Parts: sequence; structure tokens; C-alpha cells
Amino acid sequence: VHRDIKPDNVLLSAGHALVTDFGVAKAVSASSGGAASRLTSLGMALGTPAYMSPEQAAADPHIDHRADIYSLGALAYEMLAGQTPFTGNTAQQLLAAHVSQAPEPVTRHRTTVPQALSETISRCLEKKPADRWQTAVELRVQLEAVATPQTGGVTPAGTQPVSAVSTADIAARHHPVRVAALFGVAAAATLAVVYGLVILLGLPNWVFLGAVVLLAIGLPIMLVTGRHEEERAVAQHTGMHLPTPVGLRKHFTWRNASLGGGLAFGGLTVAVVAFMGMRTLGIGPIGTLVASGVLDEQAPIVLADFVDRTGDSTLADALTEAIRVDLSQSRVVRLMPEGDVANALGRMQRNPETALNSAVAREVAVREGAGAVVAGEINRAGAGFVLLARLLEPESGNELAAFRETASDETQVIDAMNALSRSMRERIGESYKTIRAQGGLDRVTTRSLKALQKYSQALRIEQAGDFALAEDLLEEAVVLDSNFAMAWRKLSVVISNSQGERSRYSYAAERAHELRDRLPELERYQTSAFYFLDVDVDQAIAIYRAGLQQFPDDPTLLANGAFALNIKRRYAEAESLAIRGAAYGFA
Repeated sequence: VHRDIKPDNVLLSAGHALVTDFGVAKAVSASSGGAASRLTSLGMALGTPAYMSPEQAAADPHIDHRADIYSLGALAYEMLAGQTPFTGNTAQQLLAAHVSQAPEPVTRHRTTVPQALSETISRCLEKKPADRWQTAVELRVQLEAVATPQTGGVTPAGTQPVSAVSTADIAARHHPVRVAALFGVAAAATLAVVYGLVILLGLPNWVFLGAVVLLAIGLPIMLVTGRHEEERAVAQHTGMHLPTPVGLRKHFTWRNASLGGGLAFGGLTVAVVAFMGMRTLGIGPIGTLVASGVLDEQAPIVLADFVDRTGDSTLADALTEAIRVDLSQSRVVRLMPEGDVANALGRMQRNPETALNSAVAREVAVREGAGAVVAGEINRAGAGFVLLARLLEPESGNELAAFRETASDETQVIDAMNALSRSMRERIGESYKTIRAQGGLDRVTTRSLKALQKYSQALRIEQAGDFALAEDLLEEAVVLDSNFAMAWRKLSVVISNSQGERSRYSYAAERAHELRDRLPELERYQTSAFYFLDVDVDQAIAIYRAGLQQFPDDPTLLANGAFALNIKRRYAEAESLAIRGAAYGFA
């Protein structure tokens, strides 16, 4: 009987465990029972307290080999759990625990230990020698059964079969590159679904950006989780001991990572539903002006001229025209046509060409019952620009909403104006889906600020009756941007009004027709019908009719439709449209 089996007395040599230091056993044996009897009779326990069997702890003089089986169980327990079966501050506490306390199963400290192995060790640690394994041979047979799968695919109860998978295979499955690649595929699929929902349901752009941010946060979490899962898988495969994870480390599991991702996207979904609900119901600052009752749907809006604070008045004129084009696409509110504004100024006994600053625009809005006035300005900010716009209540001048965008240089002004106008339309109450379906300012007008300036100058000069100069400016605009559909359309109209060269008129009208998809919906009808007046008058009439179904009060469609009907000698129909058009200032 060794009496002192413990880690210090077991050496590893050439793959075998060598038991050493038989000092206690020899001392007891040499005494022929005399020394042992004297020590035990005095209550002296022989051995090391942490690994001592209950009979040794009780100084029982009748100890046999089963005490060593108990100590072997304590040693095995420490190898797997990282601690001995019992701990105490003093040797007396340890001895008392061996005698009176049952040890916790190894699996309590390390869940990856096979249940059969845990039970084998627990039987070694039974208090009564008769309840333990009775011989080392019996224990060895049991350990071999736990460690080795049986033939025929049957394994001992509660054990895990040895896998043919190597640790290299396990590491490969959890390799950061593989984890990142799989995450990338899943992220791409997720973003595709989110983007589709944003477009299909008309959700705000920040929903997609929110998904991108959540996935960006999730990638490092998945990589760290993969690393910890690899360590756990290798440990389980090899039987290596891992310390019980504490703190944040214990949360890095595939289950927790998947649950966290689901909760994150669930939170995003709740935020989106709440946002859209508040926006639709007009609750809080998220609610649109139409939903909250500040503006009526289809209420007319008066656009004041943008104020220039840069020293270049053509820049402010260009932005006024740009926002006019964009707001004219809205189906929620109706931008008051320039002709209506001119007529209102005439009724107010003012020059129809009076500059429409915010004060004059408010007077017009009050007189015509408009719901709001749009007033804006452009300022210099170093090499860039700051664009400001406000929605004003006509009578009081109170600010209903304000918008601000910046442009780093001239090339970014159109994009900034586009963002400004979209924000205004969203705040008024137009759906995100409708706004996205319509082209941005860079498409329905031009990406060239210089071309837009030339175009806006031409519009003012045409109103003053100088068709030649307006034509020259529009020619310059289409040279700067050959896809500027609105400039081509206006050029054909100016050439026609000035009775210019027929070939130049036909070419401009044809180019405008070719580029009609880049025009706002109303201008598409006007352009296509104008083009067909020289090609197929019946087709032109059909287009005017279709346009008037969508825009029944548009004076251009009414006047030109009457002209086309007159060509076909359909005088009664022409007269009906002409009378309606005359109400908007067309003779």
C-alpha cells in the first residue's frame, strides 16, 4: 500500500506513468506494524491531506490497497477539473471533508468530461472502501472501456466515441478566414433582403445603413466566438482541460452570437415600425406635416426665389429652378405654377415680373390660399456652400420646418440641393418609395451646375422676350451637358416661338424626346406631345389627353392640346381646352 498517491509522486516517462516515493509505505512496512500502530493510536494520519482516503484521515490502522484507489481518484479529479475534490484552509478541514463530505462530480467543473469517466472517478472517491473499485485491474479495465469505442459501433454507456476527425480539421472549421467568409455570405444575403424591403416597402435609407452597422459590429464578435469555440472543440476532442470561462468570455458561444444577432435585428425592426408608425400618424417630430394636420394633402405651395449670399445671383436662380423641378414631382403637395403666381401678382396690382422674395411670396400664398411658402438661401463657406431652406406658414411667417445641406465645392451643389429637396418632401409627407421612384435632380435636370445656371438664365430672359439670347444660353447649356433633357426641350420651344431654323428646332425636339425618361412626369407628356405635333398629330393629341388625366389643370397641356385639336379641325374640343387654358393666362 503506497499511502501517498499524489501528482508529486507520479512521473511521466516514455508515455507511461511511474509511481515514485514509497517512503511512507516502506516506513510502515519496516515497522512491522509497531510504528504504524503507535502513530494511528495517537490519531496521526499518514499521507497528504488533499489526496488522503477517509480511512487514512480517520487514522484507521486497518488500511489496504483501496486507499490508493481513492487517492488515484483524487489525482484524476484534479487532472480533469483543475482542483482537488476538497479544499480547505487547514489540513484538519481537508481531513474532515474526506471523511464527511461527498465531492461534486467532475462534470460540475468541466462539462466536456464524458459522463462515464466522471462516474468512474466518483466511484474511486466513495467513502467506504467496499463501494470503490476493488482492484487496480478492475479500474484499468473500466478506464480502457471509457477511452476506447467497442467493436460493432457500441460504446460504453455514457461515453463519447473517439472521432476520426483531427484537431487540424476542427481548427479548419473554426478558422477566421472561413468564419469571415461564411459571415460575408450571410451578411450579403441579409443586406439584399433589407435593401429589397427598403425599396419595396418605402422605408427610410437609414434602415439599410443600420443593417450595415449591425453587421459590421457582428463580424468581430463572430471571429472571437469562432476562436473560443475552436478552443472548446479541440479541448473536448483531446480531453484537454480548459479553465471555466468567466466574465465576457463565457458569453462567446455560437448560440449567444446567433441570439444576439437576432435580438439586434429585432430591435432594428421595432425601431423601424415605431418610426414609420409615428411618421404616418403625425406623432412627435417624426410625424409628417400632412399627417400632423399642419398641411393639407395637395395643398398648393408657393416657391420664393432663393436668396443669394455668394455674390453670384445666377447660382441662386439655378437652385430656385432646381427645387421647382423637384417639388413639381410631388403628389402630396402642389407647387403653384409660375403662371398662377404671375396672375396673382397682377390681381394684387403688382408687376408680374416682381422678384418673389419670401415676403411677396407669403402675400401671394395668403391671397391664393396656399398652405406654405418655401424660402431658401445659399451661402459661402470657404470653398464650399451652405444651402438653407424653410417651410413658412403664410400668414404668421412661422417656421414649419427647416433644412440644411452643405456642398464642399461647386461640383457637389446639385447633390446637396437634391438632398435638401428630398428632405423637404419627406418632411411634408411624401412616401420614401415615391421619392425614390422619381429621378434625383441630377437626372431630371443636370449634374452640371454651370449648365443649370445657363438654363435658369435662359428662362428669365425668355420671359423678358429676348428669344435670341435665351436660345444662345440654352445652346451653351446643352454643350455643357448633352443629356440635359429639359434644356433641349426648352430650346425647341424657344426656336419655335422665335420662328428659327426648322432643322434646328426639329433636332432639339427630337433630342428632348429621346431623353424624355430623364424628365419629370409632367414634362415627359409635354415634350413627347410637342415632338409628335410635327410627326403625328393624332399621336400628339393622344399624349395630351393622357397628360391631362394626370395633370388636368396644367396650362401648357391645355393650350398645346387645343392647338393640336385645331390642326385636326376638331374645333369644339379645341375650344373646350382653350377656355380652360385661358383661365391660367394662355390666350
